[in-house]
Amino acid sequence: MILIGVLVVFFIAFLVIVNMLDNRSLNGIKAKNVGHGQYGTARWATKSEIKKTFVSLPFEPEKWRKGENLPTVQGTIIGCRGGKNTTALVDTGDVHTLMVGAAGVGKTAYFLYPNLELACASGMSFISTDTKGVRPDRV
Repeated sequence: MILIGVLVVFFIAFLVIVNMLDNRSLNGIKAKNVGHGQYGTARWATKSEIKKTFVSLPFEPEKWRKGENLPTVQGTIIGCRGGKNTTALVDTGDVHTLMVGAAGVGKTAYFLYPNLELACASGMSFISTDTKGVRPDRV
């Protein structure tokens, strides 16, 4: 009989706690209508914002492989600019990266390989997976 009383008390306490937590959820602050108070503010970054956010790094993998002019920054290359003297834009934040794209868009050639070159040259650790199962000796 005491066990049943204890279980009833725990059940009532559980219901009270769930009710209190539900009142503090995001449901109370969500807009009731779609688009209510939501206005588009997305835009492309300006050149000054890009300079403040990312580190510009001369992308010289041929020299890096010889141990020359090794980069001191570590991070993820998010883009490159320039032709003959290519400069990489490096995000030095502590982030994880997931690359998703259709076949043939350049995920490997334009994202994976440059980031592997930077990781090896700057002494970073990395994990890279290939869900298709491409053999490493064919890369």
